[in-house]
Amino acid sequence: MTARAAFSVADIRRAIVAMEKCGRQVAAVDFPKEGGFRLILGDPVPVAVAGIGGSNEWDVVLPR
Repeated sequence: MTARAAFSVADIRRAIVAMEKCGRQVAAVDFPKEGGFRLILGDPVPVAVAGIGGSNEWDVVLPR
C-alpha cells in the first residue's frame, strides 16, 4: 500500500515559477527519501530519455 503524496504537481510547478520570477533557473527537481521535494538551481541537466534518441555510457557496453 502506498501513501498519498504530501504535495502535488501543481505545488512543484508553483515552486519552479517562484524561482524563475526571482531570476533563478531550476536545473532539476529532487525527491529525497525523507519525503517532499527540492529544487536544484543552476543550468538544466541533460537527461537521456528512452525511445527519444541520444546516447549514454551503456551504448558502449551493450551495442544495439
